[in-house]
Amino acid sequence: MKNLLWLGPSLVAALLVLALVLHWLYPPAALVVGVVCGLIALILLAYRLDWNGQPLIIPPTTSSGAELAVIFIQGEGIPPARYQPVAEAIQHHCASGRLWVAIPRFLGDSPVPREMPAVVAQAHRYLERQGMSKGAPCLFVAHSVGGIAIQKYLKAFPEQAIGQVLMGSFLGRWNLNQLDPQGRTLIDYPLPTLTIAGTLDGLARISRFAVATWLQRLNAAPQCQPDRFPVVAIEGASHMQFASGEPVPYVKAFDLVPTADEAQVHDRIGALVDAFLPRCLPDQSETASRRLEPEIERSAAWFAPLIDALQMEGYYGFRPACYDTAETNSRTNPCCTPFSPWIQEHANSLMAAAQAAPVPFTITALDSFHRSYTFNPFAKPPVHVPQISSDGVSGRSTHVAVTSVTQALYGVFTLLDTGFFPIAAFSLRCKLNSRQSFWSHGGVSNPQFASTDGPSRAQPINEAVFAWTLANADALSRDRYASLGQPMCMQEDTVRPAVGPLWIWSYPLFRYQPKGDRRVCTISATVMKTPLDYPIAAARGFHYCQLLSPAAAMEWIYIDGLREQASLSGRLFLYGPFAGLDKAGLYFGRSLLRQTRLSALTRR
Repeated sequence: MKNLLWLGPSLVAALLVLALVLHWLYPPAALVVGVVCGLIALILLAYRLDWNGQPLIIPPTTSSGAELAVIFIQGEGIPPARYQPVAEAIQHHCASGRLWVAIPRFLGDSPVPREMPAVVAQAHRYLERQGMSKGAPCLFVAHSVGGIAIQKYLKAFPEQAIGQVLMGSFLGRWNLNQLDPQGRTLIDYPLPTLTIAGTLDGLARISRFAVATWLQRLNAAPQCQPDRFPVVAIEGASHMQFASGEPVPYVKAFDLVPTADEAQVHDRIGALVDAFLPRCLPDQSETASRRLEPEIERSAAWFAPLIDALQMEGYYGFRPACYDTAETNSRTNPCCTPFSPWIQEHANSLMAAAQAAPVPFTITALDSFHRSYTFNPFAKPPVHVPQISSDGVSGRSTHVAVTSVTQALYGVFTLLDTGFFPIAAFSLRCKLNSRQSFWSHGGVSNPQFASTDGPSRAQPINEAVFAWTLANADALSRDRYASLGQPMCMQEDTVRPAVGPLWIWSYPLFRYQPKGDRRVCTISATVMKTPLDYPIAAARGFHYCQLLSPAAAMEWIYIDGLREQASLSGRLFLYGPFAGLDKAGLYFGRSLLRQTRLSALTRR
């Protein structure tokens, strides 16, 4: 029955039966189904009669050794011939066997999962005509959107391959969204998969590959055999360098300028595939299977700053937020993330400024993830708000214990998991105690709200975020940002009236503003603050802030801050709930037209 999910004769037959039934029940609907059925049949015929063009076949360069087929799946809009140099590099490095290569062409040069059976069948047909033995094992290599198409096909039909290589693409979250009782990632994918990233890929951002490293290696459950799912990075490689030649228009609109030489990138890919193959083949020695390990370890070290920043955020993509009903989340559930370490360890102490107080004091802070708009009349308190207490009296140094409440906010397009849009939270929506409240509980007699909380207190917290990020970025990326990066500057806070919903639905303000002959990205935190004598007792002594995430700052340094001076087009991303909306419209409008296949069929 699963074959009915894919384009093929079985689907055409099913649609014909449906058309007959609908003709009896409601004739107009039968006409629509009939048209769809005819279009699918025409697409099938296009592949069977090669209207889409013949696959590019590259015979083996050696006459001895075991046979292996490699089928390339093209990226969106990239002609098959652009993959010949990297295919030949793979052949060069895998010279111990007879390696055949087929690079088929999708209709409209647009790979889609539903046409994969027809494309694969066409590729095998031409390989066998050229002399390859029927039934030779097959490795799939896919680029960009082609990686999404092939992994969906091979998950349904794993018998078609011994493994796959994803270039500028990655295993989708739908394969990695389950956890075992210990909170470790369960990898729901049947085939060994090598994921290759370019550190200057402007379409599949490097931060998404850092997430892949954490999910597939650092946090993977042992029973899932994480060694079968390595992730490696090629320094200085761009999205287009997984193919060759001038960037096609869509890639040119968003890719970064590479610093690596294209031929060297292809050579690295060939060496990586050669080292990965033993993990796909049976009866390989332990030594052969470990040849890729140095590259994996080197890449894991390169990804570490990105992973650290995501962990400081409390990134929901590693484990979901706990969102317990208790005011302070439990720290014992390994299957969810209870708090933001940045807010707990840094933001609270920066707001408190304990050592700058007239009476210095010490603090202990606990943060918890909660939905900031949650209201539960049966809970105490009914709304999650920060708490504060102390063990001393006014005028004497004491210890203050506080809790804060945080919610990480992500752009709507992160749900698509394309790697194209920012993955970090665009805001850490945080409910902090006011500095006036900190100081009052810390032993300061009658602190004045105008001096403690009147200035922009969120601004220096955001400045500390960016300073931490720069200090923790790897040296090469930090130097690249220093020479080519667009400055990110913190501005005075944007203060909202002390009305909860006005603050909740008012996000940090990201703007591009001119500064000399350049533009800088400015960030203004949105805040809501109340003094200790506020008329509503339950709302006294708060300083709510929508803050910059350290992971968002890291993405800026590694990727988006380079776009103005070090991308092919200079197009910019503006962070926020709908970050990349204009780019999404361009992408989906283009994809929708290609999905119909009408333009591709009429050109044949």
